[in-house]
Amino acid sequence: MRIPSVQNYYCTNYTNVNPKSLNKGLMHSVPLKTGVMHQDTFVKSANTPSFTGVEKNALVLLKQIPLGERIASLFTIMKQGDILITAPTMKGVDSSLKGAVKKLEQVVKKCYFVPEDNLQTPVMFYKNTTGEMEVMNLSKTPVILKDGHSGKSAPIMQHDSFFVVEGDELSAGDWKMPIRSVPKANLSLFRKNFSKLYDFTDDVTKTIQAQNSKTIGTLLRPLKPAAKKLSFTDVGGQDKALEVLQKEVIFPIRYPEAFRTTKLNHGFIMYGPPGTGKSLTAEALANETNANFIKLNGLEMESKWVGESEENWRVLFDTARENQPTVIFIDEFDAVAKKRGGADVYGDKVVNQLLTLMSDVEKNGDDIYVIAATNRPEMLDEAISRSGRFGRKIEMKAPETLKDMLSIFNIHTKGKPLDEALNTERFAKKLLDAKATGADVAYIVNKANENSLERSGIYTKMAKGTFVPSDMDNVKLLNADFEKAIDDFIAEQKPQGRKPIGFVHYPQSKGKSSIMA
Repeated sequence: MRIPSVQNYYCTNYTNVNPKSLNKGLMHSVPLKTGVMHQDTFVKSANTPSFTGVEKNALVLLKQIPLGERIASLFTIMKQGDILITAPTMKGVDSSLKGAVKKLEQVVKKCYFVPEDNLQTPVMFYKNTTGEMEVMNLSKTPVILKDGHSGKSAPIMQHDSFFVVEGDELSAGDWKMPIRSVPKANLSLFRKNFSKLYDFTDDVTKTIQAQNSKTIGTLLRPLKPAAKKLSFTDVGGQDKALEVLQKEVIFPIRYPEAFRTTKLNHGFIMYGPPGTGKSLTAEALANETNANFIKLNGLEMESKWVGESEENWRVLFDTARENQPTVIFIDEFDAVAKKRGGADVYGDKVVNQLLTLMSDVEKNGDDIYVIAATNRPEMLDEAISRSGRFGRKIEMKAPETLKDMLSIFNIHTKGKPLDEALNTERFAKKLLDAKATGADVAYIVNKANENSLERSGIYTKMAKGTFVPSDMDNVKLLNADFEKAIDDFIAEQKPQGRKPIGFVHYPQSKGKSSIMA
């Protein structure tokens, strides 16, 4: 498309126009509250700019300047972290911007908005991390990019982007716009008239500085030894569950040749009371198989936007498929796989999506194993727990035998400075009678350790500032420390009494009767 010369514009030479005629009555819209642009902040705060105060003739004059020239004028001042949006109104692109911000690789500091009434295909320009200018299509209608060098054209779909240079051309329907790096005339005096600036620089700078400080602080900390990976030896009292997982997950991953004719389970439901080691077992399973481990709470995948929850699950399984073998652990599974047929139609769609994804895993034979944990298995949809989806159920019980409780107690006291006279079997029996779970045992052992610090005067020395590391050399966990920790735990579990409701009878005296409590 041939660009007409400057003299053919409505304004013969807009560098010679008296600026006062354009600046008279400039817009005075309510200033926006600045903030770091992200998926919600920008869309909610970036309303259509108000040009109420600009004279009608001035606006008409500015709109005679081709859109490409106005945008080229802003190109000359844009920096990395700046974006430029052109559309009839900002309200017309608010929903599309939610998807657009996910594609940006840098923090947005400034946003320029250029209104264009006849533009039905909103676009966004920005400088990428290498300093090149890119254009992103914000509409569902494809935008055609014509290469100014080769003359070839290619469509840009919604939320796709491509870099543009001088001589390229964008088009959609009857609309065409040549790309220029600088305008034919100097429009710097009029930029604030034909564009609106949203400046988030101050808040963005503070956020970047805070994150950098956190990063540098991490680098300066002394390196700690890597934490020991959990294994099945760290899971006590769940021998039956570990045996099932070894046969149905570990062996198929390690020795796939032996299971070519076997239909494998890819979904497991661990159910039982809280604190019985469901999460611990899943993490140990991933380490035993050297598999990629994804741990999440069911509610983390929920979204207030219709359709986004299903998309979150699809992305999760795509990630797992790209990093096989993978163990996915979903805690509080009943929050997302609840029975269908109620008023929550959106929740029903999530269940349907999950069923489809599990069926695909089974059909494709992927090395993906999903461990779902719940305290309320009766809340799950029936189709979820059938064979082929989550057909394998594993009960995680609280310790029922002295052997199981002793195993858990020994795991949690391993590496602790125990007194040689410690009666571990007696404490295991006392914990079993108190119906303690594995999580309870971990809590009690930690409280016993705190009791030993209190008894040895370590806390007192810390308060006086006289503590030295050598003070810990002779500190051991004694019978008395565990006795107190267990007794305190049992006392905490007792239900609190309440004042009875009714009449309380007191010894009667003359002229007085019972009174109400």
